[in-house]
Amino acid sequence: MSKENTGAVRISEEVITSIAANAINEIKGVEKIRSDYGFIRSFFMKTNPVSVKADGDVVEITADVVLKHGASAVMTCEKIQNAVKSEVQSAAGITVSRVNVNVSGISFEKK
Repeated sequence: MSKENTGAVRISEEVITSIAANAINEIKGVEKIRSDYGFIRSFFMKTNPVSVKADGDVVEITADVVLKHGASAVMTCEKIQNAVKSEVQSAAGITVSRVNVNVSGISFEKK
């Protein structure tokens, strides 16, 4: 059987962002995928808690997360990095060069 060139396949950055966000939300110790930056900053700067930077067929992903009080920041961030890389590579077939995780806050339970 011969291979034909049937066209190109493109996956949008929004799809990659969605895959990464879903992977992050599954990690124990993550409260949410961003701190509250405030309405004005979010509105004018269009901040995105998960961003993708593509360089050819390779992407770099950066995520801002808020962790739950008591979660180990280092261990949770390592789990996030591994999960995001694995999910994006398996679901989208795109190589992930690195996953940067910024801990932008800690969530304390309100009593």
